[in-house]
Amino acid sequence: MRSLHAQLGVILLCFLLLVGGSTVATILAVRAQASDALLVNVAGRQRMLVQRIAKDALLVGQGGAGAALLLEADRAFATDLAALIHGGPARVISDRDVMVPAAHDARILEGLQQVEEVWTAYHADVMRVVEARPGSSESRDAVEALERIAPALVRNADAVVSLYEAASARKIARLKGIQAAFLGSGLLLLAAGIWTTRRSVLRPLRDLSLAASRIGRGDLRSPVPPQGLREVATVALSLETMRGQLEASQQTLRAWAGELEDRVAQRTQELVALYEVSREISSRLEIDHILHSVTEKARALLSADVAALCLVDATGQILTLQSTSGPQGAVIGARLSVADSPADRVLAADRALECGDSRCAGPCSMLAASFRASHLAARLQVGDRVIGALCVCSQRSEAFSADAASLLTKLADSVAIAIENARLYEQAEKLAMLEERQRIAAEMHDGAAQTLGFLELRASEISALAAAGRGDEAARGLGRMRDVLARASREMRQAIAALHQPPSAAQALQEQLERLLSESAEHGDPGVRITSILLPPRLLLPSETSEQVLRVVREALLNAHRHAQAEQITVCMDQREAEVSVTVEDDGRGFDPKAPWSDGASHFGLSIMRARAARLGGRLEVISSPAKGTRICLRWPTSCATDVSSATPELL
Repeated sequence: MRSLHAQLGVILLCFLLLVGGSTVATILAVRAQASDALLVNVAGRQRMLVQRIAKDALLVGQGGAGAALLLEADRAFATDLAALIHGGPARVISDRDVMVPAAHDARILEGLQQVEEVWTAYHADVMRVVEARPGSSESRDAVEALERIAPALVRNADAVVSLYEAASARKIARLKGIQAAFLGSGLLLLAAGIWTTRRSVLRPLRDLSLAASRIGRGDLRSPVPPQGLREVATVALSLETMRGQLEASQQTLRAWAGELEDRVAQRTQELVALYEVSREISSRLEIDHILHSVTEKARALLSADVAALCLVDATGQILTLQSTSGPQGAVIGARLSVADSPADRVLAADRALECGDSRCAGPCSMLAASFRASHLAARLQVGDRVIGALCVCSQRSEAFSADAASLLTKLADSVAIAIENARLYEQAEKLAMLEERQRIAAEMHDGAAQTLGFLELRASEISALAAAGRGDEAARGLGRMRDVLARASREMRQAIAALHQPPSAAQALQEQLERLLSESAEHGDPGVRITSILLPPRLLLPSETSEQVLRVVREALLNAHRHAQAEQITVCMDQREAEVSVTVEDDGRGFDPKAPWSDGASHFGLSIMRARAARLGGRLEVISSPAKGTRICLRWPTSCATDVSSATPELL
């Protein structure tokens, strides 16, 4: 009975039995009471029949009618008395036959027997009245006998009725006792149920609630004792199991948290160290310094004995050792073929590979085997291009931690970017030097070379004039040469000064072109007319941009003066949508642009013009044919920025 289900089931079963028993007892008592009422009715009818018989006998003895009624009443009394004694049909007051049970109570049976004894004498007198002649002495004697016996018979009948009533009262009292017993038993069962519920359910549940509250507050050390019946004990056991699991989980989480904090601290230190290394190798752009710094920092960061850095050659098939850090004698080779070697695995892996000397060497095979008891190798990659590998080695087995490969991979990524930046910087320096050489060559061509060419041409003309005796014209030519030399000297000083100070404020391109055309008309061939068509709006460009445009126009005018033998030169500037164009057109002898030039200087001039157009982000169009003149058109976008290649113009 350790089960709450069983105990409550027993209590409920007993309660149902009590209710059922009480119901059955009540039903039986109601039936018994109805039967007793019937018996009391039948017994009480005996008294009435006795009185009726006495009345009818008096009438019959006086000579009146009614013998049949007297006999009927006599038979009814005899029938009811027999039914009361032995059981059987009896007639109640409503003249309805009912079944009467036999008397089993000794006192009632004794009373009925006394009634039967008196009735026997009474019946005999009734028969004498019926048989005697009315009015006769015999009839009178019989009636008198009936009158003497009737009171005794009535008393006996009343006594029987009282006995039946007493028996019925005892049954009711017994029923009340049974009902009281059932009520008491029900109250006892209720008390037992309440006690059982409090002891086996409520109290253990309260204790479990307190235990759950302790667990909810974080107290996982206090155990949950098993108590109560089986069901509650099962809940307590489950709660205790949960507490144990939570305690174990809490301990595990604390251990994990401690481990995680240690790992975070370790990772933070590694990242700080990696950041310091990356910052140091990225702060310098000399590739030799970067390579040496990388190997030194990699060896120190990973506590390795040797660190080596290899770069892939232009073919992508040879690894060349570029820098090492470690004891002398660790290096046994300087070059390694990538194909058909473990190095191919390293260069193809997404992260650093951890190898032992007996399994794979990779790029680290350039180091002595005694230093490769354990080593890591990571590729250096920029975008989709592998540029080399970084190795760290140790003479101790399993010298590197589980996170060392990830750390070396991150370091290799930073190293690859630093090396690529250094290479790009070196290439940028070379390109800048080449660009500066080209710019100086163009400046010399457009400045000093053009001036010297012009002076050479004027010197030839003056020599011819002097030989022809035209001294005045020769003197004027010498004067113009002096002006040109002065202007060239002034331009040279201005160019030198421009190298030492920022450019001056920009002027409208139309104004600069007008000044250039005026100078060209003043110092050029007097027989050549120069016409300008400079359409609005006035265009303001940065000085670097306008300088490139003016240089192209000046070169085109000089070529027209020197070679075209033109009589008319037209300069036109126009702007349409997002493009500006300047066109120099002459009516000279023209040339074939596809044919080779007779002098390299003219060809070099066109090349410089195209280079200047490219710097503007534009293009140069040369349209010419023999005897049909020449048309040179420079086009560039209006979205050029303030530097030479991207100056943004402003419309005035």
